[in-house]
Amino acid sequence: MKYDEKELLIIWLDSFKEIEYKHKRALYDMLVGKTDLKRNIELNEKFVKGALGDAGYNLLINSANQEYLKETVARLNAYSETAITLASDNYPEKLKETPEPPLSLYARGNTELLNGEIFGIVGSRKSLPLSLSIAKDFATELVNSGFILATGTAEGVDAEVIKAALNSGNIIAVFAGGLDNVYPAMNAGLMEEVAKRGLVISEHREDVKPLPYFFPVRNRIIAGLSTGVLVVSGKMQSGTMHTAEYCVDYGRDLFAVPYSIGIESGTGTNALIKRGAYLADSPKDILSFYGVETEKQEETIFSDTEREIVSSLKDGALHIEKIAERTGKNVYELTSAITMLEIKGVVCKNGINTYGLIRNLEM
Repeated sequence: MKYDEKELLIIWLDSFKEIEYKHKRALYDMLVGKTDLKRNIELNEKFVKGALGDAGYNLLINSANQEYLKETVARLNAYSETAITLASDNYPEKLKETPEPPLSLYARGNTELLNGEIFGIVGSRKSLPLSLSIAKDFATELVNSGFILATGTAEGVDAEVIKAALNSGNIIAVFAGGLDNVYPAMNAGLMEEVAKRGLVISEHREDVKPLPYFFPVRNRIIAGLSTGVLVVSGKMQSGTMHTAEYCVDYGRDLFAVPYSIGIESGTGTNALIKRGAYLADSPKDILSFYGVETEKQEETIFSDTEREIVSSLKDGALHIEKIAERTGKNVYELTSAITMLEIKGVVCKNGINTYGLIRNLEM
């Protein structure tokens, strides 16, 4: 991979973990277009030392040489990373327009995805089975309609979104740490598949471990890349709510899945809807918002028992014995009908022998 002078300057500045983002931005503005970095740092010694101290100044002076830069670029290549910098032609425009865009995105995979029509889907890592089914349903429909999906790397909703989009290749996973530090580690294999078929990105070099405060900061990238974001699940205090706040700040379209009263992982999404987020209980809510026409699907045929089960679940998830009570059926009569509703994508197990609707149907 070849980089021009502006890109190399950013790659050089971004290699110093010790220097804060705001100082790197200031140094870039000061040094861009200058051919002799060391000389220009020396000419601005007072400014640099004021920002970075003596240690930071000496760090820059000692590294302002071709040997250090060559080693830095060689390391990128050795780790199969591509640096897409603020000065690169293919840096995503939506992200560049945000207040604090990453100086560089370190990427593995299909970088062309960054300039497609991106839609973010986020949710709690501790989501109910019903929420995971909803995430899968939305992800599948949106990918099939041409969207590229962006999400995190966690278990729960993130993983379901990735699995649903993986075969299409239209998936971007945004890391909180470096690309060699998958969190949680259990998803390392899944992230390898994303790198092969889609794209993984981070604002950190590959060896950086994800510190706790990196996660909410990472979420600004998901929001910044996206035209809109769907919040599938989340408590009032959660990473998904941070993503939602970034959406509001950046003027992105914000959608949220509604929840019944008393479900903790739905308190955040309900609050977002109250504050003005678009209610989305079906992928069609999002697709119609963007004027995307969906193919008319064949009408699904339901038995009388299936219809009664769906009707009993209109107000929320129920244990199978409660469904039997409401429908007047025996439990053994309901088992096969519930299985068929699961296959048809209408009902999902939501706990031990407890079921809820994935989507509402008019019957």
